[in-house]
Amino acid sequence: MRDWSKLLKKVVIIGGGIGGLTLALALKQRGIAVTVHEKYDHQQHHQTGFLIWSYAIDLLQKLEVPVHRVGTPLEVFEVHGRSGQKISEMPVGEISRSHGADSFEMNRRRLIECMSELVAEDLKFGHECVSVETRQESAVAFFADGTSDEGDVVIGCDGAHSVVRAAIHPDAELKMLDAGGWIAVIDHHPPSLQKNRHMDFWQPGCKAGVADIGNGEARWYVAFNHRLPDASSSKKLQIKQGMVDIPEVIQQCISMTDEAQMVSTKAGDLLALDPWYQGRLLLIGDAAHATSPYAGMGACTAIADACLLAEMLDQSNDIENVFIEFQKQRKPVADAVIEESRHGLDMSTCRSRFRNWIRDWGLSHIPDHKMKQIVDAMVTGR
Repeated sequence: MRDWSKLLKKVVIIGGGIGGLTLALALKQRGIAVTVHEKYDHQQHHQTGFLIWSYAIDLLQKLEVPVHRVGTPLEVFEVHGRSGQKISEMPVGEISRSHGADSFEMNRRRLIECMSELVAEDLKFGHECVSVETRQESAVAFFADGTSDEGDVVIGCDGAHSVVRAAIHPDAELKMLDAGGWIAVIDHHPPSLQKNRHMDFWQPGCKAGVADIGNGEARWYVAFNHRLPDASSSKKLQIKQGMVDIPEVIQQCISMTDEAQMVSTKAGDLLALDPWYQGRLLLIGDAAHATSPYAGMGACTAIADACLLAEMLDQSNDIENVFIEFQKQRKPVADAVIEESRHGLDMSTCRSRFRNWIRDWGLSHIPDHKMKQIVDAMVTGR
C-alpha cells in the first residue's frame, strides 16, 4: 500500500449490491475509509441466483469472501438445442481450476448477506440517495431523509436506474430489448438435475435454464424474446403457453415453485455511455454499463470494476487521471460484454428453423480443443 493513499480520506459508495460491496471490501482491505449507502432498509426478499466465473471468484476470495457458504462449484454447463437434445457439454470446472479458482453457481441474496456482514458498520441501510454533487476537492451525496455524506469521491454502484448516472447524464436511458421472463430459487433439487451442473435449453423465441447453486437449492429461469411478462396473468400459464416444449427438468422446477417466488425480469442494456465520470463522481457496474443477463457476465464485470478501481485509488491520489484510466481499461471490456449478451439473446432464442439447425449442428461438432478455448475465454473474462 502506498503512503499517498492516506490522502484519500473517504470514499462514499452509493448502492449496496455486488459492485458496491466488492468495492467497499477492496478499499477497506487497503486501509481506505468507506461508507456504503443502500436505498432499502433490508436485504431483498426475493431470492435469485447467478453464475460467477473463475476470474471474479478469484477476486472475491482475495477479499476473503467465503464463496463456498453461498454457492457451489460448477462442473459442467450443458446446452440443449431446438428439439431438447443435448448439443454441448462445457467442462467449466476443469478449465476454471486450471486458472486457480472454480466458477460458482450462487444464491445472490446469500452472497449479498455474506458480503454485507463483512462490510459491517460501514454499510448503511435505508439511505436512499436522491442527488449528488461534485465539488473542487470532494463530492457529496444527499439522501431522502435530509441527511448527506461527503467524501473525496462518490462512486455510483446504484444499478441500472442509477441516481448518480442521472447527475452525469440526465438523458441517458436503458435500451429495452423487448425480452423478459421469470427467475426463481427453490430449496429443493429437481430430480432431473445433477449436482454441480447447469442445463440450458434453447428454443425458438425462448431460453430456459436450471442450475445447482448449493445448500440444497437450485435456480431456474425462463426468458422470452419479443414477449414481456404480463402482471395480470398467471406466470406459470404464460410459460406453458410460450414454450414450444417444456423440458422435464423445467417442468419439475415450475411444479416446485410458488408463483410468489417467481421474479419477473425485463431485459435492457446501456451501450456506449461516455464518459463514466464527472468531477469527483464515477460510475461502475450496471450504473455505467448495464447489460442483459444473456452473457452471464453482469455481476462478474461489476466485481472486476470494483477491484481495479480500488487498486487504482490506492496507487494514486490524482482522481481525474484515475477515473480516465479506469474507464480506458474497463469500457472496452464492458461494451464487449453488452454486445455478446445481445448476440447471446439472438442466438439462443432464434425462431428460424434453418439458423437453429446450423447453430445446433455447429455446437455439437465443436472440436475439444476449440471448446476448451471458448470456455477458457468465459472463465477468464477475456
